[in-house]
Amino acid sequence: MAERSTIRARRSTAISHVAVGNVTTPITRPLPERLLGVWAHPDDECYLSAGLMARVAAAGGHVRVVCATSGELGTSDPAETGTERFAYSRRIELQSSLDVLGVHDVHFLGLPDGGCRGTDDATMAAVVAGHIEDLGADTVVTFGPDGITGHADHAAVSRWATAAARSGVDVLYATMTHDFAHRHRALHDTIGLFGDLPGGRPRSVHRSHVALQVALDHGELIRKRRALREHGSQTASLAALVGEETYFSWWRDECFRRPTGSEICSARAAAERISVGVET
Repeated sequence: MAERSTIRARRSTAISHVAVGNVTTPITRPLPERLLGVWAHPDDECYLSAGLMARVAAAGGHVRVVCATSGELGTSDPAETGTERFAYSRRIELQSSLDVLGVHDVHFLGLPDGGCRGTDDATMAAVVAGHIEDLGADTVVTFGPDGITGHADHAAVSRWATAAARSGVDVLYATMTHDFAHRHRALHDTIGLFGDLPGGRPRSVHRSHVALQVALDHGELIRKRRALREHGSQTASLAALVGEETYFSWWRDECFRRPTGSEICSARAAAERISVGVET
């Protein structure tokens, strides 16, 4: 009974890291109550925040996912790539994956896969700001400026979400710790995950910079794996390539950092023509 109570308590909070001198101490922090995820393609949200979303939803919070594109270029099949048929299947995959996590509020922005960079930042920041206001979001999770993998669509949605958020809204960038990057370096090199970044290496942070961490227990990992399985067009072949055991535990820890002042200024400068409703 005590063990079940401990698990329930752990699943109703997250972790933050506080540096005191040379010592970094993890402390519990409350979960967001109204969480907005802003992502570029179906499956981005699952790898980086499935555990967080499931915890918020289970705790009675509200989660909304905004997805910029349908990911219609995410196939090597020339008969499918870029087609509305494949785009539709990926939208269904996203909705099915979120159902597993207890999330039922999803919005597609209808932008072309690979085309976010060419979309007006001011316009899109205003769209994201509208979702923040409509939801009453207290927390927004998205990519950092490097988009984790260097993908231009990822970097674009990061700018929009950062420029859109104002006082009282906690913007958090999905990130990875130095330990995570080192532990999985061989795997990342094998699959070329960070091939679009200089030197093929991801940006990582010391754990003292992690503002929110969700360390999934075994039951939560099983649920996350079920959610990833719903993105079968993207995940089935990768899981087969790296092996189920590795794939299952790969993204056990979901980590987020806060943007720096210069990152906020840069995003707002890119959207300097932002509409009056969300201006500085």
